Amino acid sequence: MARHLALGIGGALAVVSAIAVLASGEEPVPPAAPPLSVSAAAFLQGGVSSYPLAATKADMERVAAYWSPERLKQASSYEPRTKPTTRGATQKATTSAAELSRLHTRGEAAQRRETATIGTAPGKGSAVTSPPMVGKVFFKVGTKEYWCSASVVHSRYRNVVATAGHCAYALSQDRPVENWIFIPSYHDGRTDAGIFVGHTIYMHEDFAGKGDFDRDYAFVTVHRGFTWQPYTQAGKAKYRLADAGRVEDKVGAFRFSSGKAAAQRVRVFGYPAGAQPDGTRPYNGQVVKNCGGTTEKKLVSAPTWQLDHGVRLAGCGFTSGASGGPWVIGYDSVKRTGHLAGVTSLTWNLTGGGRLDAISAPYFNALTQRVYAQATRQFTG
Repeated sequence: MARHLALGIGGALAVVSAIAVLASGEEPVPPAAPPLSVSAAAFLQGGVSSYPLAATKADMERVAAYWSPERLKQASSYEPRTKPTTRGATQKATTSAAELSRLHTRGEAAQRRETATIGTAPGKGSAVTSPPMVGKVFFKVGTKEYWCSASVVHSRYRNVVATAGHCAYALSQDRPVENWIFIPSYHDGRTDAGIFVGHTIYMHEDFAGKGDFDRDYAFVTVHRGFTWQPYTQAGKAKYRLADAGRVEDKVGAFRFSSGKAAAQRVRVFGYPAGAQPDGTRPYNGQVVKNCGGTTEKKLVSAPTWQLDHGVRLAGCGFTSGASGGPWVIGYDSVKRTGHLAGVTSLTWNLTGGGRLDAISAPYFNALTQRVYAQATRQFTG
C-alpha cells in the first residue's frame, strides 16, 4: 500500500520534500449503513483492520470489574516497542531510536544526531483551559497495566475515542492490548465523568501488519460509560455500576480533520509522566498538560519506526504518557473544542541535550479518514 503524504514539518530525521495536501477539513459523512456487527476475530476491510476488545456485555462487565482504583494507581506511562524482527527482537523507543538524519532549516542543511522517543514535550501555555473530552486510556500488556492519552472525536453514534495506534495494539506482542478503558477529564485519579470500556479498535492495516508509525493512530469505539455507585449491604460498603451514558454526550468531542497543509497552528494535550533523558521528571501524569505552536514545513522520517511522513512541533517536551494525546487545530479555549488533526506518536531530542524538545504525529490523510469513517459506523449502545 502506498504511504501517505505527510503534513510538513521541517527539520527532523531524514527529511522528505514537503508536499502540501490541501483539503476542506470538513468532517466526512459516514456511509449510510446499519450498525456493524463485529465477530470475535479480527477482520480487514478496505485496508482498515479491526480488533474486538470487549464486544459483549459480559466482556464489558469483566473489564469494568478489573479496573479497581488500586490498579488505576499502579498503572505506568507506556513506552512502546517496534514490531518484532524475524529473530523476534524488539527495540524500545527510549533507548534504540537514535538515528543520524539531515535537518533542513530555512534552506540551510546541517547534520545532527537526533533521538526519537515515544511521548510528547514540555507544556507551553499551561494556562489554557483543558478540554473535557481529553482523558486517559488504561490497558494491560502482558502482566502490567499502563496508560496513554486520548480524546473523544465526533461520530454519528457519539462513541469514538482517538489515540495512538501503539496505545491500542502492542507491537511487541503482535496483538491488541487487553482491558482497554477510557476515562475522560481524568484529574488526580478522579473518574467523575465516567469510565468507558473499549468495544472495538479500528486502525490502518500497516500499523499492526508492518509496525509502520506513519499509521500510528487508532479509533476505538466504546460502550456506554459507567460510574461506581456506593451502597450498603449487610452493613458493608459496596459499589455497583451506574450508567453514565454515551461518551460524547457526557464530555463533547473534537471534530475530525484531515489533509491539512503544512505550517498549521496546533494545540497539543496529554498526560506526560515519564522521565526526561537526564533523569528529571517534570510531570506526574495526573493532570492534563498542553503545548502549542506551528508545525514545521518539512516532513520528518525515522527509519527505525518506518516513519516517512511525520508532522513535527518543536519546542514541546512531553514525556511518555502523553502518547495518543490530540493535536487540535482552531482550539477555542472558551468553547473548549476544535478540530482533531493528529495524535502524539514520537518525541524527539533535537539539540542532543538531556531533555526532549519536540513531538511528532502521523499525518492525518485520506487513509486516516477511511479508518475513522469505519469506526463511526459502529453502534455500541
